[in-house]
Amino acid sequence: MRPFDSRPEPAGRGPLAQGRQFGPTLLWVLAAAAIVLLIYEARTLVGSVLLPLIANPHALQTDFHYYYDAARRFAFDGSSVYRLSDDVIAGFTYPPPAIVPFVALAKLPLGTAFTLMTVATYVVLLVTIRQWLDYLARHGQAVDRLTAAAATVIALSLGPTYMNAVFGQVNAFVLGSSVAFVATAFRRPMVAGAALALGSWLKIYPMLLAWIASWDRRAWRALGNALAAAVMVVALSLIVVPIDAYRMFLFDVLPTRSDKTAIHITNQSLIAFLERFRYEPPMFLNWTGEQAITFSEGVRAINFGLLGIALVVLRFARARLHGVHAAAMLMALIAIVAPLGWGHMYVMALPLVVSQLIALRQASPVKALAIAACVCALMLPAGRHLPLDSAPAFLQNIVYSRYLLATIVLVWISAVSVRREPISAGIAPA
Repeated sequence: MRPFDSRPEPAGRGPLAQGRQFGPTLLWVLAAAAIVLLIYEARTLVGSVLLPLIANPHALQTDFHYYYDAARRFAFDGSSVYRLSDDVIAGFTYPPPAIVPFVALAKLPLGTAFTLMTVATYVVLLVTIRQWLDYLARHGQAVDRLTAAAATVIALSLGPTYMNAVFGQVNAFVLGSSVAFVATAFRRPMVAGAALALGSWLKIYPMLLAWIASWDRRAWRALGNALAAAVMVVALSLIVVPIDAYRMFLFDVLPTRSDKTAIHITNQSLIAFLERFRYEPPMFLNWTGEQAITFSEGVRAINFGLLGIALVVLRFARARLHGVHAAAMLMALIAIVAPLGWGHMYVMALPLVVSQLIALRQASPVKALAIAACVCALMLPAGRHLPLDSAPAFLQNIVYSRYLLATIVLVWISAVSVRREPISAGIAPA
């Protein structure tokens, strides 16, 4: 079947084929729920966030305020882009070049700038999802138009996507640069290198994608271009960004935050999940300023250990794991191991989610139910309170850490399923 061919696949007649019709049905149920969710999210986003901020920039506080305020400070004093405070998990803490696009937005009223940021977020996500679908189709995972549309609608409706828009976060752009690197690493290494460099200077996490080169040497050329592009970004940014900002980022911002996390349930990282077991629900259900903590050495060891094991497995399972799936797992891993893996950071798991939604077409009923359950877990925004006040603290932590657990399950499903598929190794055939 051609990529995005709208013709239906031939239906099987055996019991297994009939059982697998359950998967497509679940996909359409999820798509219908996603449409309802998108309508609700659009009304809330416009009516409760964008319009109030256009009318009054102090109507509510969002993450976008930190970027906007930092850009306005930067316009008057280039060395004041970072403002360290007791609340080490707040404020503008991205690499110095990341301030440049916000300088342009800061010339507009906050509400207008936030609206542009919101529109750009959804546009970038649409383009990114389409690029991922094209990438899958090029490597043997063709999908019909209706399935592609359903997967796209579901991905756009998920809690992480909505949270990026509500908070004015930049993770959609980080995901876009990551997918662009993965999808063009061998076909257009210069484009791939530029994408990875820009994403890494926006947030440092896309650097983890360099691990792709450990299982496919063809990625080295793209990585070399990424290094050159990263140096070029610094050189160009020095025209407006003082070298002192880089010094402060490397020697003040990063060391201060390297052992900090937040135990509030909006933080869906593995570190936050483990640390929450030491606290009672009121401490992690309500934002009171006490959620910024120094995480323990034991939790740090578990987090690094899981990251190391995952990277080694991806490296040495290359004969069984197709690079398409391995890259999706690697991007999802970023959200899991980041100490501040906020709910909105889980847009990094969208390629994995989209791939598994497509897999529903051929999934057994048990696998289809598991995938659907994980997608449902990602639909509600992280931090949304549920009627669980009478439940034990450990159970509340498990339920409220649903993004983390659902993503881990999707990674496991992907790994187990791929091992049974006779497809060639490598991130992307040339």
